[in-house]
Amino acid sequence: LAKLLSEAGHSITVVDRDNEKLEALHDEADVEGIESDVTDPRFYHTVDLTEFDAVVAATDRDEVNLLVAAMAKIHGVARVYVRVKVKETLPILHTLGVYDNVVEPQVVAGMLYSMIEGRRSPVLVADSLSGDYVVMSITIKRFSAARGRGIGEVLEALDLRDKVKVLAVYDGERLVDPEEVKTLEEGHIVVALVRKDAVEDVANSF
Repeated sequence: LAKLLSEAGHSITVVDRDNEKLEALHDEADVEGIESDVTDPRFYHTVDLTEFDAVVAATDRDEVNLLVAAMAKIHGVARVYVRVKVKETLPILHTLGVYDNVVEPQVVAGMLYSMIEGRRSPVLVADSLSGDYVVMSITIKRFSAARGRGIGEVLEALDLRDKVKVLAVYDGERLVDPEEVKTLEEGHIVVALVRKDAVEDVANSF
């Protein structure tokens, strides 16, 4: 995540107790590394969180991520994102006013479910994510109205261009950039970011 955000032009600071991890990351991405323990209250006297636009708590321990999220909110950070392993952690985060949470087991399960069931009907891959959008997997069937048409043409006809962002198309062998797909064919699997109020329209139209 740090590498992706850095490559997108953001200034990134990563905090970890393991200096070897920080050094390995620094070899791959242009990020600042701080060797420290975020569960130590003294850490928050050495780093000014008010200077950060966003804080991501992504350790593999919910209790650590909860503390980081709480400290970020206390310091007025506008955007706080949290990786969650136990869904029962969510009510506590919601109490803190943190709603941008990724429940890792549910997301992974959703992705696997889409592989199993998505060939027969549209499925929500990541409906556990917070926000106005969900990730959908849509399989183009033999009698689909979208078959033989371009992605842009389909979205335009359905008035969905502002509500659907196609992320990739699986052509049976590999994931490809949507712009490389001239027409949707039977068996193509479309992975798209869909606004929640358009989910039913997408499911019925494809």
